[in-house]
Amino acid sequence: MSSLNRVFLMGNLTRDPELRYTPSNIGVVTFGLAVNSIVGRDSDGNRKTEVLFVDITAFGKQAEAIAQYCKKGTPLFVEGRLRLRTWEDKDGNKHSKHEIILSAFQFIGGTNNQKDDIKLSEDDEDVPF
Repeated sequence: MSSLNRVFLMGNLTRDPELRYTPSNIGVVTFGLAVNSIVGRDSDGNRKTEVLFVDITAFGKQAEAIAQYCKKGTPLFVEGRLRLRTWEDKDGNKHSKHEIILSAFQFIGGTNNQKDDIKLSEDDEDVPF
């Protein structure tokens, strides 16, 4: 049986993107995205929303473009795959969290509006981790 791991999200950056480079000079950016979902109405008839906070990692030219053109509050449409990251802290406690590894994105709204998606090139498929 085939599997599918594809995520599409649209939301606003929760913090400024953090750009760094690998020893082989590949850009890596991390940022948070807040995604609002309507989950019903309260007893007064007002819409209730739920906010999901998602960590996203991008590589290569995409990482550099996001770092250059985005900041906290920027609306963004992202496409990627879900990954579970696990680690152990200095006290020996195990932690894990889900994050999105970006494969494409699109600027939405504002002055950064662009019409085309920025997609991975063949070279960007081999993410360094």
